[in-house]
Amino acid sequence: MPGSSHGSPEDLIPRIDDLDGGVVRTTRASAFDDTDPSKDRKPAEEDPATLALEEYLASRLQQIGEVPAELKEVKGLKTGNGWDANQVIEQVFKIEPISIKRAIEIAVSVNRTFTERLRRHRNDFELVGTPVVEFVPIWRVKGFHECYYIRNGSYKVSVKNDVVAVEVEGRSRDLMLERKHSRLIPAAIMDRLMRLSSFLSSDTKYFVVTDALELAVKESESELVVSGTGRPLTIDDEAELTSWRSKRIFDETDLNVRGAKTQIREPALSKEALLTQFRERVIRMPENFKQILSNRLQITELRRIYVPLIRIPLQKGLVPREIIVNGTTGETATSNILALFE
Repeated sequence: MPGSSHGSPEDLIPRIDDLDGGVVRTTRASAFDDTDPSKDRKPAEEDPATLALEEYLASRLQQIGEVPAELKEVKGLKTGNGWDANQVIEQVFKIEPISIKRAIEIAVSVNRTFTERLRRHRNDFELVGTPVVEFVPIWRVKGFHECYYIRNGSYKVSVKNDVVAVEVEGRSRDLMLERKHSRLIPAAIMDRLMRLSSFLSSDTKYFVVTDALELAVKESESELVVSGTGRPLTIDDEAELTSWRSKRIFDETDLNVRGAKTQIREPALSKEALLTQFRERVIRMPENFKQILSNRLQITELRRIYVPLIRIPLQKGLVPREIIVNGTTGETATSNILALFE
């Protein structure tokens, strides 16, 4: 570890305070779009680093032991909007479907045989009902988790070769000798050479500080895309369903489509259940800590996106058939896509 040392908890505070969490804010600013109002930061007086320091100042005199890795439940002050579903602003979008005329042409074309396509049969299939655009929902959520905590730390501090004793904060420190060998020479050969000469090795002196207290932060960010039934979507699935133009909507009338009936399928997975699933994905508590100070869980994006499946009722002779067209891509809906919404 770097050659530095820490003193008492009182001396630790000024050094940590100088940092003031600046790196954290810079990282977040580059990772998320600041134009989204749902991504606004909290006021300066509620900055996670400030809250963490205040919590530490109030409790640093408490002597508590190390917490084992098994006990990783979320503790400490909770900030951010991700803990309460009512605080997360949900935005609703739709994917503009292809035209109904185009969907009918696709449905008829895929049912013709190769020979029929060459002969250009026009009246072999008949539309026997009104097409239905079924809007099915998917959820998309993004966010991050920040955990500030206190942990014990130890530091290896190198000293100059002419140092024979070290005293730090009134305590004498034991010096240790470390012998470094050349990495270019195998250890067996080096041992033999060392008996003859010492110029191939160098000795360094160091002492260890084991009573340091560290204010640390553990960060993680994630995104989750699932269907309205809770099935996870791959990147390819999401692209197939949302690659067309999206538009924000505010009520059901925005989902009307000319020349077709409209059906809206509401998500079976609730907003609360979705955020619970996202918390399990994004929260990463530290392995070992002395005390948890604060946990910030911020949802930066929550979207419900309605994607169109166009159902075309056709009949050839006396045989009726319904063709489902992916209203985003203009292709027949694959079994994989349909399975996401079962």
